[in-house]
Amino acid sequence: MRVWTILVSALLSASVALAQQLDLLGEPKDWTASIDRGGTKMSVQKLDGNLVVEIEADGGEEDFPKIRRTFPTPQDWHPYQRIYAKVRVTCDDPTVKFKNLAFVFYDEQTRLPYYPGNPMKQQVIRRTIPVGRWVVIAEWLTGIHRSTIRLFDLYLYETQPATPHKFRWEVASLVLESFGGETLVFDGLIFARIQMKGAVGKAAEKVETNDGLRLVIGNQGEVTQVSVGGKILGRARQQVPTGLMVRDVTEVDKPPTMVGGEVRQVGREVQQKARLKELGLEVSATYKSVGGYIEVSGKIADLKGEDRSVTLYFALPVVEGKWQWWDSISTARTELDESGELHYLERGVQYGLNGAHSKYPLGVLTLLGQGGLTLAVRMDEPVIHRIAYNPQLSLFYIALDFGLVPEKRIDGSPLWEAPFRILLYRCDPKWGFRSALQRYYDFFPQFFVKRVRKEGGWYVWGNMAETKGAIEAGFAFHWGPRDSAAVKWDNEHGVYALFYIESQTYQQSHQDFERAPTLGEVVERLKKLADGDRKELAVVAATTYRVYPLAHTDEDVQRRIQETAQVVLRSLNHDVYGQPYWWVGQYPWMENRWGAILSCNLAPALPKGKGWFNIHRVILPALEGMEKSGARYDGLALDSLGGYGETVRVNYRREHFRYSRFPLSFSAFDHQPVQVAFFTTVEWLQELSKLLHPKGMIFMANCSWGTTPGWLTFAAPYIDIFGAEHPFFADPDFIRAIAYRKPCTDLPYDPRPEWEVAWHLLHGIFPGYGNDLQILSKYAPLLQQLSEAGWEPITGARVNPTTVRLERFGRGSKIYLVAYNPEEKDVDAIIELELATLKLAKFSVSSLLGEKPTHQQGNRLTLSLPAKGTAVLVIQEGK
Repeated sequence: MRVWTILVSALLSASVALAQQLDLLGEPKDWTASIDRGGTKMSVQKLDGNLVVEIEADGGEEDFPKIRRTFPTPQDWHPYQRIYAKVRVTCDDPTVKFKNLAFVFYDEQTRLPYYPGNPMKQQVIRRTIPVGRWVVIAEWLTGIHRSTIRLFDLYLYETQPATPHKFRWEVASLVLESFGGETLVFDGLIFARIQMKGAVGKAAEKVETNDGLRLVIGNQGEVTQVSVGGKILGRARQQVPTGLMVRDVTEVDKPPTMVGGEVRQVGREVQQKARLKELGLEVSATYKSVGGYIEVSGKIADLKGEDRSVTLYFALPVVEGKWQWWDSISTARTELDESGELHYLERGVQYGLNGAHSKYPLGVLTLLGQGGLTLAVRMDEPVIHRIAYNPQLSLFYIALDFGLVPEKRIDGSPLWEAPFRILLYRCDPKWGFRSALQRYYDFFPQFFVKRVRKEGGWYVWGNMAETKGAIEAGFAFHWGPRDSAAVKWDNEHGVYALFYIESQTYQQSHQDFERAPTLGEVVERLKKLADGDRKELAVVAATTYRVYPLAHTDEDVQRRIQETAQVVLRSLNHDVYGQPYWWVGQYPWMENRWGAILSCNLAPALPKGKGWFNIHRVILPALEGMEKSGARYDGLALDSLGGYGETVRVNYRREHFRYSRFPLSFSAFDHQPVQVAFFTTVEWLQELSKLLHPKGMIFMANCSWGTTPGWLTFAAPYIDIFGAEHPFFADPDFIRAIAYRKPCTDLPYDPRPEWEVAWHLLHGIFPGYGNDLQILSKYAPLLQQLSEAGWEPITGARVNPTTVRLERFGRGSKIYLVAYNPEEKDVDAIIELELATLKLAKFSVSSLLGEKPTHQQGNRLTLSLPAKGTAVLVIQEGK
């Protein structure tokens, strides 16, 4: 999906003026206009100081119009961290709502040796720009090689539409920016240092956990002091804001403001209340100890009676030092990239500030020999958040993005208020992220309940009885069994039979079309179906696919199609133009004929909406119908959960807001309050969990493809089996962290090499259907043993070289260590056991894959690992 980023175009931040800049705009003679193919015509000129590109598109396939700057002498652009542009596109076709552009960098160091002519790699930053508006783009150059730039392109794409039309691009500004000195970065924004103002008053009140983490709150609302076990990890400074802060994101040139207000002790809690008249906001918060963590909870409310988009911050001062930021269980960093801060963000979404948010529910910062701090949110309270460390300000902070509107939910609660809850706790700096994860699991075991009795791999469609050796290969989850006979076989052989549904989208057949339908034609068909148009109903009913999901009842097919269409019309998510999100294509399941896929809101409170329909008209009737046939579904197969762009979307449809259970956020595109589309899916999963989990049913989700998306952080408590319709999870550290000990399995469809199957042992992930059954049967028993032992985030062992990955399963008298060598060469790995952590004294070591330690001395093991090799060591108490 494309990211939409619009800032108020009339204002440039005062900090931008302080930045060092390299102007790329130049004059028309500096640019060459061309196309890659076709008959599209272009011209470049200067009007009113703007670079103007006129394009007359010939229609049909994309011609790739572009303008290019060529540099005879290689340009060193590495001192610049960000590209800043101000652009506008207009079009003579009123149906065109947006156009796409791309900044493309060509560096001599990126030449591709295996391509004819050894061309330079296209390093691309893409944006989607609405028609008729000035748009400001400010994008970090992280990952762009730019020390020897020879070419720079602006691709100004022709399609859509695929018909002849004229359009114009105006570029008012195009510069590279470098920051430092008088400017600084905070939460991805640039401010002058003098704008960031702190306050230090008198130490007022304190709150402390049962393990010695103490937070002292000053009478200005600042965090006066942070300490762990008596060691001071942070103190407030006059020039640095701390504690709770707020920012109106529509005021692009203004930094966060400290909340301040009244701070007082009430029993064992600290309460803070503030009314910020200038900002038109009210904030109330309570700081309290909940055993091992401090909880900062409260609400932020609008006082203006207007739509508001705000970011709430909680910032901790930390002492100067070489703090480590942890991206995951396997990666810790101290060095900054171009963004100026340390964080682990998922980018490219349509919600939140700059379209970025933290993937994990927690962020971890450690200072070896001093202590470790963790900021977190609860996984059952979806919120758009970013957790980061800012070395320039020595701040460890969390940001929460809220949309506030002057309306009420259907239960009467105000949408102009948003609740928040932030968690702070200590972690062991030696184990960093792993320690923080273990503590999170201990605090919230209800998010990680393992409901399956048997684990294994993913089998799809058909009847498993027809695949000889399927049980031996470890298949345990049957996705969409063909019929009741297949379900009965699963029931008899201890395999989970899962009813298939694609819950978030609606699929509509256009198999009668000889070309791709337009959005207008898709919506027109949907409305006619909902209205009961006999001709349209007959046409769709005669196609092989019809619509999906279709009510799973015994009623007349045309009546079911009509009901489905009515439900979908109520539930469609809308984009910024008030149009449904849609995909159109020739899909294999529609006999490679035309069809459309539309995005739906699953909020359970939406009357007769898609969420209600999925449960009461599709799922429950299907489960009941299978029982009547003498077989039993064990749970649900939730396909494409987050697919078709659902992980990144927002819903502008105002009438839906009052059915939201969770707070609104705001659009990265125009900073307007919106529903985050996946929030409503999480609401639906909660509802489904309350209904079916008590009955012993389980949910498997196909939720990872080329990426493992961050929205799963908030869906994870309700999912029992995590599936990746891909040869592997793109981010296995992340999926294992949020799943904890729940099963994960992938689906390659085609055989994978044996080393890759063995690699799955590292994270305890079961390889799925498509792999060689003989290879699977070799590794399935090992995976079963690891799963039964249970993954442990703290390995209790170190390995050298550090390139070797090490994970632990089990605790007590029997422990498994899985080692994986990612290198293309053999290595001798030295594993050092921390016997106190593992609670071992005397022990023996054996191997489950044949590789044995070549040498054992005390708590040290030497293990030979081949290239891409995996080993499983068993460490047992006693000799």
